Amino acid sequence: MKKTFLKYGIAFAAIVLMYACSKKDGITNQPYDAYGVSGTQGLLKVNLAFAYTVDYSTIRIKVNGKTVSSSLQTRQPFPGGGFNTRGSNFALYLSVPQGSNAVSVVLPKVNTDTDSVVLYNGTVNIPDNNPYTLHLADTVGNPRSGKVDDLLVKNVVNKLDTGFCRFKFVNLIPNLTAVDLYLNGIKIQSNIPYKSATDTFSIRTGVNQPGWTSAITTTWAVRPAGALPTSTATASYASSNGLQSQKVMTLFSMGYSAATGTRLPFIALTLDNNQ
Repeated sequence: MKKTFLKYGIAFAAIVLMYACSKKDGITNQPYDAYGVSGTQGLLKVNLAFAYTVDYSTIRIKVNGKTVSSSLQTRQPFPGGGFNTRGSNFALYLSVPQGSNAVSVVLPKVNTDTDSVVLYNGTVNIPDNNPYTLHLADTVGNPRSGKVDDLLVKNVVNKLDTGFCRFKFVNLIPNLTAVDLYLNGIKIQSNIPYKSATDTFSIRTGVNQPGWTSAITTTWAVRPAGALPTSTATASYASSNGLQSQKVMTLFSMGYSAATGTRLPFIALTLDNNQ
């Protein structure tokens, strides 16, 4: 009897394990070395860097006609999130087919899955199995006219040496021609146009970071391009999470310069690797 129970128990466990390994929920959170060059799937994160006059809480994302998210808010990368966002603190991506993918961002009718307002509708091409982020931002015009700006950025996530953190910066503030990026009062990147991403850059952590003193936390800031470093920052973010050894993150600015309320400018970070 015990042998029979053990035999069927092992078989059942094997079936459960096989199902768990084959189940496709559209989200991955595996170390990146698990994705070899032979992989056939792509990896996509959608960054909802909108700054609407209404703080919607029912935004949903569709990929290839299928709803892939729960109800979301602006300043919320999906899946996963980052620091100073409304998402989690995990480097998650959607698993999507390589090649052309239709992506839409919608507001559903109340208590239904039927689209009420389409905030964004576009096509993104995922050429390989590297992770990508689709950044979505306002235009200076009416965002509900369908004129949402998009920018697809490849995330370089290979491992770093201890004591270094890698960044890319994306400027998503529509009413500034370009911005400068500062870390602890020191200019790190200059003249980044709207809807543009910098090349990757590495920063030393700990006592070797720019402008380090034992009395302050890490502070990121953006100013209009060419503004004095002593001028008031358009947006800033101070946190003990701003620099982490071997982390890969994307800094992004969003909102509108000099705005208040739901269009307040922000600096936030998405988490791009799982180390």
